[in-house]
Amino acid sequence: MSIKLNLQTKKAIGQLGRRGNLLQIVAAETVNEAARDLDEDYKKRLERKQRLRNRKFTLGAVKVNESNPIRRSGEPRQLSKINAVVGVRKMKGGRKHYLAKLEEGDINRGNSKTLGKVPVPLTAGRTSLNIEKPVAASNRLRKGQTQTLRGGGKPFGIPGDRFKSPGGRFAALYKYKRGASGLTGDLSKPFFFIDNSKKLGIFKFIKGRAHKIRSLEKTTTKTPKSPNFKNSVNNIKPGDIQREFVKKAERAIK
Repeated sequence: MSIKLNLQTKKAIGQLGRRGNLLQIVAAETVNEAARDLDEDYKKRLERKQRLRNRKFTLGAVKVNESNPIRRSGEPRQLSKINAVVGVRKMKGGRKHYLAKLEEGDINRGNSKTLGKVPVPLTAGRTSLNIEKPVAASNRLRKGQTQTLRGGGKPFGIPGDRFKSPGGRFAALYKYKRGASGLTGDLSKPFFFIDNSKKLGIFKFIKGRAHKIRSLEKTTTKTPKSPNFKNSVNNIKPGDIQREFVKKAERAIK
């Protein structure tokens, strides 16, 4: 955020500049306070506007890097170098955080690990089977975790298998669950399977029953823009920052 300085601010800068490092100290206090206000506004906006299934993880990704008015060498920083940064940290592996994707909008694409489809989490795969909760740890997508089952040496549960009806396919699945021979795969882990509506999904056995935990219906999905951060930035007024700077300067000079 760049600010066009008014006369009161310029006057305060001149007065503080004649008092050692006081200008840098007051400037840092002002921008740091504005950054903390932005951080608070953004987090409150997220809580109002978005469904935060993992509140601690999501809000914890928003970080404030405050400005230090004095360099390690003991020299005061240039006024133009005094700034605070509010941002969202990246996820593991350098991946863009989903808050950034939410801000800008994003196109999600399927890949070979999900049979070319976008895996959309469903309630059955969430913690405590609750739509308000995050995906359970055991149901999160990991490289190579979701299986393509094989029955009798052939692909089973995906388009092109030998079954013509959902009923026959599910009957075979439960036979394998009860211990029938011929299955290649681990039914304690997620697997690709076609539901009763002939739609592909990711299933998992929960309490002895097969439940769809992710749908796989589209090759791409779009996350619409939700500019919460931008709106919070716009809520921080340059005039308010300058008035606060002048107040702090007057107190420091006295």
